Amino acid sequence: MTVRTMVSAADYDDFRRQCERQLARPLADRMRFGFFRNPNPVRDAPRNRAFASMREYRRFCERSYPAYFGYARPGPATPAA
Repeated sequence: MTVRTMVSAADYDDFRRQCERQLARPLADRMRFGFFRNPNPVRDAPRNRAFASMREYRRFCERSYPAYFGYARPGPATPAA
């Protein structure tokens, strides 16, 4: 079985060095720097929401959230080359 990757050997080596540097830090520092707050006024709004259907919920998500949150519908599948 052949595994295809889009990561070059240099990028992989750089990533490995970054991981080794992070693991050399004390645990408290890794915890402090390992998470980030991504505020979003829609997601963080204090009110509750109820939807009559899954379709309504999906439309709300598509209109309200950026695609990088993962709520966007996937595009058409492309055949493997």
